[in-house]
Amino acid sequence: MPRSAASHLSHISDASLPPSQEHSAELSNVRKALARMPTDQAEILHLVGVLGFTYSEAAELLGIPAGTVMSRLSRARTALKQNMESNGADAVGHLKVVGGRDAVR
Repeated sequence: MPRSAASHLSHISDASLPPSQEHSAELSNVRKALARMPTDQAEILHLVGVLGFTYSEAAELLGIPAGTVMSRLSRARTALKQNMESNGADAVGHLKVVGGRDAVR
């Protein structure tokens, strides 16, 4: 088996392991921070950051302009970081909400 395929398979098997206690605690802190956010901001973070929707896809799904998606996402990222900090989460420094691309057609 080529080295790249083997390393890919080891990554897959690592993903099937249960999360460490530290990782579980970090996820719990993120869930709590999301629960304290306005619904529209949490919704945008979920669609774009978790599910990988583009701005255009999220805008169409929600029936709002793409610019509104970008504004809400910016406010949501800021709110999530502030909520994590106020919760005393140690992981805030390396928390990065990714996503937010638009489809190239």
